[in-house]
Amino acid sequence: MQTKLNNSDLILLLPKGYKRVANGAELYEEMYRGRKFCDIQMFQNLAASSCGNIVISHIDPSDAMKFGDKDALIAEIHGSLEENQGLIEVGTGTNPRGYEYIYYIVKTYHQEKFNVNYCLRMDIKNGDEHIEVSASFFEQFMTGERTSFAWAMAKDAGIEDDLETHSPVGWLQDPYDPEYNKSCLMNMGERTGFDRLFPGDPLSQARELILALTKDSYYKTPDEIEAESEQKSKGGQRSRRRAKRDDPDSIEGIQGDQKDEYQEDGKALLQRMFSDDAQRAGEYKVDIAGEEDSPEPKLDAPRKKLFFKPSDIAKAAAKTAEDFRSTFAKTSAELDKVRTPFEIPDDFRGKLNKPIREIPGWGKRHYIGFGKNTYGMNALLITWPVTEKESMPLTDTNAVINIGRSQVAANQGLIDAKCGVTPKGNRYAYIIRKVYRTDEDGNKEWPVQYLLALNMRINGKIHFIDSSFGPNEELGDIRKNVLRIMSCGSRDLKLTADEWERDPFDPESTEEFLMDWTEDEKYDALFPYSPLAELRGFLRYVVENN
Repeated sequence: MQTKLNNSDLILLLPKGYKRVANGAELYEEMYRGRKFCDIQMFQNLAASSCGNIVISHIDPSDAMKFGDKDALIAEIHGSLEENQGLIEVGTGTNPRGYEYIYYIVKTYHQEKFNVNYCLRMDIKNGDEHIEVSASFFEQFMTGERTSFAWAMAKDAGIEDDLETHSPVGWLQDPYDPEYNKSCLMNMGERTGFDRLFPGDPLSQARELILALTKDSYYKTPDEIEAESEQKSKGGQRSRRRAKRDDPDSIEGIQGDQKDEYQEDGKALLQRMFSDDAQRAGEYKVDIAGEEDSPEPKLDAPRKKLFFKPSDIAKAAAKTAEDFRSTFAKTSAELDKVRTPFEIPDDFRGKLNKPIREIPGWGKRHYIGFGKNTYGMNALLITWPVTEKESMPLTDTNAVINIGRSQVAANQGLIDAKCGVTPKGNRYAYIIRKVYRTDEDGNKEWPVQYLLALNMRINGKIHFIDSSFGPNEELGDIRKNVLRIMSCGSRDLKLTADEWERDPFDPESTEEFLMDWTEDEKYDALFPYSPLAELRGFLRYVVENN
């Protein structure tokens, strides 16, 4: 992705997969600690095991770091680190297009959450123009995987243990001053040699951004490298035997003294992973054309087929969706296979592969079913015509709110309710609720699903859309997790949100399961792939286009 600030001629390259946060300027003051800002641009991305946030802005020259003075920056950081922080990397230089840069990476470890995040700050000087890039990368999903792997590899590499700490010699050490022993020191698993093994790791993602900004380059993905390797390989069986021979974990076919010698070579290979010379492979140059693009963020991990899960809400057609899989349209011809009597986003026109015999609470109805399946969520939607009596009131928001409250069970929470008129003059009413499931013993099962009930009158006929938006269970509630870690803070980023729980229409409500601050609509742009953001986006499209 390529971008540039207002009133700037400098084009900056960002790694693939980032999405612009529409309300980034609004969120900046809430997220970053008292920094001056001008011409804010914010971007967000989800990788296989991390979530990244980037902010680009103009700054006053007096607020910039001292270009070219790496030692001064190291000393300044050493003097300002908190006990749960550690210096990872400092760099300075000149981009191939001529602009100067200086940067640092500092990690922050939150022991109570078993989570580490990496803060990257880079200042750029292009003539008289000064730009700051502030980025934070948060560990997600399987935390500590990179560190655990590196620890085991250090043992296999034959690195001796320190007699006092019982950890590999040099496991914890500042990268620039071996005598510096304060704060949360860099560990051997954070060296660059491990980036290629964990490309979705937050530190690897930070270094991808450094590569893009300093060298106008990207790294090839592991799949791309593997595909190229297979294409270059010739001889099939012969190349596989050669690969097995070169595998440090395999000594098949090697005998006697050769086996001992080979094992020693294998240890040497592992030890090189810990050297300063070990780098991530697959770097390639990108043409800077000045065209902005926003490709859909993708997980590095392979996607699995996902299943729709049931909701517990009365009158929810989504309840019958258990064990349903959805097929999704890829061409315009396929899009025509799911037709609706009102406009919906094209990416929601996925077909259901099984019919619903009877809609709970409604009996047999002539319905249309459709859905959307992404790496972040699954949505199942069913629509059918209803009578005036069966519909929610289309002109009385208070009545709709009361209906929403009356139908909210103990395992549900009200998120929003409203009546209105579309730009084309069609009246509508909707209720958004959240719901959690319980196991056989009545225990809560997370994460939650979000339910949309929407009535809309079009051409004199009232249509009902009943829907369920649930997360990909492998991701869990990443929105809530990331926002809570952001509120713990890093070196530069600390979300200063008012952490509330309340009924959106009754602050005095004492219901057990209430809307909370992480579900505020202003955070949707940070997590566009989350179920609640997708639900609100679908609703907004339907209202604006019918």
